[in-house]
Amino acid sequence: MTARKTAPALLAMMLAGCGGDDGGSAAPPPTPATPTLGVTLSATSQTTTIGDDGAGTPLAFTASVAGITGDTVIADLQYDRARLALDGDVVRASDGSYKVQFKPVGTLALGNYSGTVTFRLCRDTACATVYPGSTQTFGYNLTLQIGDWTTYQRNAAHTGYVHATFDPAAFVKAWEYAPATTTRMSGIAAANGLAYVTTQESDGTAVLHALATGSGNQRWAYAIGGTRYFSTPAVGNGRVFVTTMTTSSSENPVISVDAVTGDYAPPRAIFSSQWSTFLQPTPYKDGLYMSAGYYGSVVYGFDYTSRTGWEAQVKGSIWDGETPAVDDDTVYYYSGNALEMIDRRTGELKASLADPFFQNSFYSYYGAPILGTMGNVMAYSSQRGASTPSVLVNWSTGTKAFVWRSATTYSTAPAVGGGRIYLSRANPGELNALDEATGRVLWGWAPALGEQMIDNTILTDTLVFVSTDKAIYAIPTQGSTHTPVWRAAGGGDMALTPDGTLIVTGQAAEYSYPRALTAYRLR
Repeated sequence: MTARKTAPALLAMMLAGCGGDDGGSAAPPPTPATPTLGVTLSATSQTTTIGDDGAGTPLAFTASVAGITGDTVIADLQYDRARLALDGDVVRASDGSYKVQFKPVGTLALGNYSGTVTFRLCRDTACATVYPGSTQTFGYNLTLQIGDWTTYQRNAAHTGYVHATFDPAAFVKAWEYAPATTTRMSGIAAANGLAYVTTQESDGTAVLHALATGSGNQRWAYAIGGTRYFSTPAVGNGRVFVTTMTTSSSENPVISVDAVTGDYAPPRAIFSSQWSTFLQPTPYKDGLYMSAGYYGSVVYGFDYTSRTGWEAQVKGSIWDGETPAVDDDTVYYYSGNALEMIDRRTGELKASLADPFFQNSFYSYYGAPILGTMGNVMAYSSQRGASTPSVLVNWSTGTKAFVWRSATTYSTAPAVGGGRIYLSRANPGELNALDEATGRVLWGWAPALGEQMIDNTILTDTLVFVSTDKAIYAIPTQGSTHTPVWRAAGGGDMALTPDGTLIVTGQAAEYSYPRALTAYRLR
């Protein structure tokens, strides 16, 4: 009896709960649950050191995703944008993972930094709905320091720029290196706490030396042998490179040794040349790039990982004395007639940007294209020696056209940074700062009457270093006055090492060739 009475009541309750037939509206369907997307990071933390030029192991991780949804999925990253910038887009790969890579922002001061990056997956750009299981944290310890001095004018862009500040009150002479048996000394490259220099000895042989940048003490030496023609060293890919030639040949070697131990490091790249003067070759990532050729105008690319190479013959008027500039995609070579843009991986000519100011005078050239900060490339026009007054020409890599030329001639290796170009006229000596966009002279400084500007220019965040045949000067780049704040006797080719040592290849008054190094500790 009880059961028969309860059943109708239970049915009525169920109908009421469903709205029954009393004319009420149906209840909304339940909101579907947000699916779980489990994220695993390839690393949860990283410690790395990166140079001010961007060289070094980047902060990076890969986020792998487990789970499936048909809804929109957006990767969201939370990090300190005053320190880090994304290096490339964050997109989902075919396997569903995301590769994330960071670089220090261009204005970040040298120093040590620690922090975290939060990765998560969201349904919308505002990240109002976060997929459960997708939030993960990546910790980092970053040291930002002065990068290596790898080649002519420091880097593959040949800018001569170092992102650092220095206090002239702290500058002090550190050491000298002047072996009695040396008759000629090159400029330097610097990495691994070492300065690399090539010397000609009194017996006619050439030697590659590695000196401790802190003391000038020799760490190792590598005998190159009896060759008259050799370059200043270049360093990259864990190797030190010296371009050499004993006689006119199609079998001239680029010497390659281990940058730390000084041991021979095969393979040995081969190129053609005759009676040539060489600038440093240009290392870039796993490659090495140079120009020579038996009749000039040949650009070489060597890949030291795949042990392959290419050579590009261009129709030019330069036989020797140049090194190319390089970026991720392109090798830039000034052929005299034009600025040549060559595919970095294949050696195929991509574009030829005519030089309307070229004057054919002789075979040699001294210098390199310079990669600017505004999608531009600059180079001195026409054949030239190390002190030849020349017009600086600027091209746009976007429009593939000439943009401007300097109003006067200059002779020293320029430095480029912060939208400015710093370069000097030799005699009468004068340093000029040019606007990179227009080529207009912004300000100038002249040394004492009779001093001739020589060699190269180094730019830092607040100082520009220049050389005369009498002295080295540090000149403020900011403010309304540009009076030198530091001077050291004896001029020459300059390089700035990662530990903040300025090394000058100097020339003794009684000799025609540089034959000594003088080092100044800047910090």
